[in-house]
Amino acid sequence: MSRDIESRIIDIVEGVRSSVVSIITTRLMVDEWLNATPMKGLGTGFFIDDKHIITANHVVQGATELSVVTPDGEEYEAELLGTDPEFDAALIRTRGIGSVKPVRLGDSDKLRVGQMVLAVGYPLGLLGEPTVTLGVISAIGRSIRTPVGILEGLIQTDAAINPGNSGGPLLNLDGEVIGVNTAIIAGAQGIGFAIPINLVKLSVEEILRFGRVIRPRLGIYGVDLNKPMAKYFRLPVDRGILVAGVMPGSPADDAGIRQGDVITAIDDEELTSIVQLKVHLAKKFMEGNRLFNLTIVRGRTRYRVRVEI
Repeated sequence: MSRDIESRIIDIVEGVRSSVVSIITTRLMVDEWLNATPMKGLGTGFFIDDKHIITANHVVQGATELSVVTPDGEEYEAELLGTDPEFDAALIRTRGIGSVKPVRLGDSDKLRVGQMVLAVGYPLGLLGEPTVTLGVISAIGRSIRTPVGILEGLIQTDAAINPGNSGGPLLNLDGEVIGVNTAIIAGAQGIGFAIPINLVKLSVEEILRFGRVIRPRLGIYGVDLNKPMAKYFRLPVDRGILVAGVMPGSPADDAGIRQGDVITAIDDEELTSIVQLKVHLAKKFMEGNRLFNLTIVRGRTRYRVRVEI
């Protein structure tokens, strides 16, 4: 590693260390004798202004008490403002910390495989200075099944992510947050995942604007289509969203969309990722749009369908 890159990493870590905090939760767990016992949990979060903190939904889900611990060891009470289980995002608020240097949010649509990234957080409950790991973006647009549902459009990275890192920032070498660390694959090495920051921005905007997430539902599970997948499945296009599943009774089901279809555009905007589709739907939905035109490729046929959300 060149000294220029090493110096840049050191500067990035120094710039964000005070913005990344440990999240301590308390949940009531009921044992087989129906006794309620408080259980502690740990995660990570980061300031986006002087009082709001982004973390992962599964870090705070079901918590009866929340607090944050700064790198200096000071603990402050916090309150949950809203959650977004679909994007595994949550927004909490704390007061009294004083002057806080928030992180800068980047643009996850500009990510490239092979790009170097830093994961910052508090793995395994190690308090004090946050832990920093270095890696690359291994893949983009991953979809995985988790205990709380299917997460789509994920960033895959080999930067070490361990229990406790969830909710922490994934940074590029410009010091911008481009993802929120969310999951690891048990038994695997060098495979971690983060929610793209452009999706989390939508969650935060909706929570601050409406007090909750108001999300349009197309009703599909999809994966980003690429050339190897297109060749394997003998598809006539190699860009778009391959429909892996359709929810019965959903708008997509009503519009006749099927498993195996490829969605190539929405409202004449070319699609290359499931993240792009979700961002378009959410933004237009907040503007009052309820009707969307999708371009579908099925076999050798290309056609347009109108979907009402």
